[in-house]
Amino acid sequence: MPAAYIEEIFSSVQGEGPYVGTRHVFVRFSGCDIRCRYCDTPAAHRSNIICRVQKYISSLEYYEIQNPVSDDDLYRCCRGLSPAGPGRPWLSLTGGEPLLQKDFLVSWLSRIRPDLQIYLETSGIHHQAMSEVREFIDTVSMDFKLPSATGLRPFWKEHERFLEASIGRDVFVKAVVTADTLDSDIDRCIRLISEIDDSVPLIIQPASGRLAPSPQRLLSMQESGLRHLKDVRVIPQIHKILEMP
Repeated sequence: MPAAYIEEIFSSVQGEGPYVGTRHVFVRFSGCDIRCRYCDTPAAHRSNIICRVQKYISSLEYYEIQNPVSDDDLYRCCRGLSPAGPGRPWLSLTGGEPLLQKDFLVSWLSRIRPDLQIYLETSGIHHQAMSEVREFIDTVSMDFKLPSATGLRPFWKEHERFLEASIGRDVFVKAVVTADTLDSDIDRCIRLISEIDDSVPLIIQPASGRLAPSPQRLLSMQESGLRHLKDVRVIPQIHKILEMP
């Protein structure tokens, strides 16, 4: 039976990007192959023996199940946390990096996609895995890992190939920016997107706390983007402001 390593399963509002405020069921996959200095989910870097599951929608209580979690158990948990009503619920695959468990996703998503809208949050590096799960994904939230913000090596070629693999889905690019983010990184991000499809939205997401850029820098970055792209927005992490999970 297919199974996956999951950190937690919970219901909350989407706190990032153009879908901010919409209700999602979040499945936080364990495991990540990079370490961004602004990461706000370091617990998801490793695979734990326990997965935390919200008891019921809007509850503050959790229970625990064993990892790896079977596809049937994961589906039951997700459906139990989906809001009632006529809409087709959103399921957010987050992490960690969900695409590191690509084989599980291909098997699982092929079964559940008729019941749920699938929203993938990813580092935008694993382009081959994206090609394999592409048909099962509705929306792709693709990070651009700017080296002056992450403290890591550049991933420009990986991002280029990933974005090319995502075209045709509802895809947007999210770039976390800090006080240390270089104009050259922003310019290269904008140029890469515009050369593939200038209608792909770019979300500039300011880091919080001591890493936060100034409002003037954010406006300057947005203006640079709008010279080449049709849709550039500055959107902070709303769930932190609302103190939601």
